[in-house]
Amino acid sequence: MRAATLGFWATFLVTTLFAICAVAVVRYNTGLSELAATTRQTDVLLAEKLAQHDAHLTALAAVVRMSNDEPAESLQGLAQSVSTFYSRITNIATIRIEGPVSRVVTYGAATGPLVSSEPTEGLLQPQSPGDTMVRAIPGAHAYDIYKLVEFNRLLRLRIDATRLLAIEQMPPEYSVGLSLGDSVLFTRPTSAPAITSASEALSSSNAGQPLKLTVSRVFGPKELLPPLVLIPVLVVLAGALWLVRQYRHASSERRRQEQRAALLEQETQLAHAGRVNALGEMASGIAHELAQPVAAMLAQSQAARRAITINRTDILEQALDANVREAKRAGDILSRMRAYISGADAKIENVSLTDALTGALRLVETDIAQRGIVLETSISEKPCLIAIDVISFQQVIHNLIRNAVDALVNRPAPHIRILAEPQGKEVIINVSDNGPGLDPALIERIFEPFFTTKKDGMGLGLPLCARLIEKMNGTLEAHNDDGACFTIRIPLGSAE
Repeated sequence: MRAATLGFWATFLVTTLFAICAVAVVRYNTGLSELAATTRQTDVLLAEKLAQHDAHLTALAAVVRMSNDEPAESLQGLAQSVSTFYSRITNIATIRIEGPVSRVVTYGAATGPLVSSEPTEGLLQPQSPGDTMVRAIPGAHAYDIYKLVEFNRLLRLRIDATRLLAIEQMPPEYSVGLSLGDSVLFTRPTSAPAITSASEALSSSNAGQPLKLTVSRVFGPKELLPPLVLIPVLVVLAGALWLVRQYRHASSERRRQEQRAALLEQETQLAHAGRVNALGEMASGIAHELAQPVAAMLAQSQAARRAITINRTDILEQALDANVREAKRAGDILSRMRAYISGADAKIENVSLTDALTGALRLVETDIAQRGIVLETSISEKPCLIAIDVISFQQVIHNLIRNAVDALVNRPAPHIRILAEPQGKEVIINVSDNGPGLDPALIERIFEPFFTTKKDGMGLGLPLCARLIEKMNGTLEAHNDDGACFTIRIPLGSAE
């Protein structure tokens, strides 16, 4: 008992550690996904702003080319607008190279343009008109973009890098940084407690402003091991291990009981299998299936005798034709029964859905009408072929309808409905009635051989129907829907 208790607690500790590690791994992977998504979103916003810089350079350069004399009022107005709406652009200036000292005109200030000079040696000078170059400004968290407008004439924008990213919107566990080449423009560190961290780095797709974005995040103890998640997990684990222990404690006695029950069940199944093998499905199946065409032939023969008495040759011809048809059908049933018993493949052919159902219904329409049962059919008007064995298919439909007729005895307003329509790559056929329906406790057994709820039934009709449909690569299912409903699913055929 002591060893079992020690084993229980050892298992509990190991399982607890595993659960803690699993929770931490899941939370860490979730954080990595969030980090990747945040980095991509930040990079998209950064790319949009860098593209705006290129657009401003193009617009300002066009005005510079039209302004031979500086300072120019048109350039001052445009620069003021740009500075007002885009506060990250802190300086807009034109530079005319005039030997060792260059003339610089700064635009955008409310007081007007400011003229100054700078050493030419410290300026970036692109090679061809339209080219741009960038340079970080150490200690200023900014960088300059130089654009050569025309020979000895430059346009310069100064960008405040701290305003390129919406860092105030980032959670406290995130840090972000921007760099240009080997120069770090700015970084915003995080002050959140950390167990571990991860980072993502992306290079800007803007060739004129090759910035590198780095986004990092830390994982604190409360994020990786949140109490609101861990406590329920540990409680569930403890309960599960306790239940396992209780189950093992009682398993020996239950196992002995199950063994005794299993032996009894095996004896019952062996006795039933012996009876099934002794009877054989062939004799029973033939008796069951031939009863229907023989009964039809008897009814038609009686009609023929009456036709002779009243001298109605037309009725006599119809009765004889029906007898010929039922005799052929009986022969076909015997052939199919032999194929069923021997396991031979069904003769599958592509047949019109309408023709197949019409042929099956023709066998029962008269009898149903005489019993006062309403037969409603709804067959899809869309032409379609089904891959079936015709005789087997019609036999299944006939059996299902006969079962429905039996269920509707002494029922008010008896009604049978047949609905057939294609769905996807198969055809769905429903045969339903408004009878008492199937016993829910017995639905799973109605396709078992020799299981029947009828007083004079043999329990072979529905199992045979299911087997015939399976040979056509279909399925037969049963359920209740305001009465019994049998659903046949048959694959669509292909036009040849």
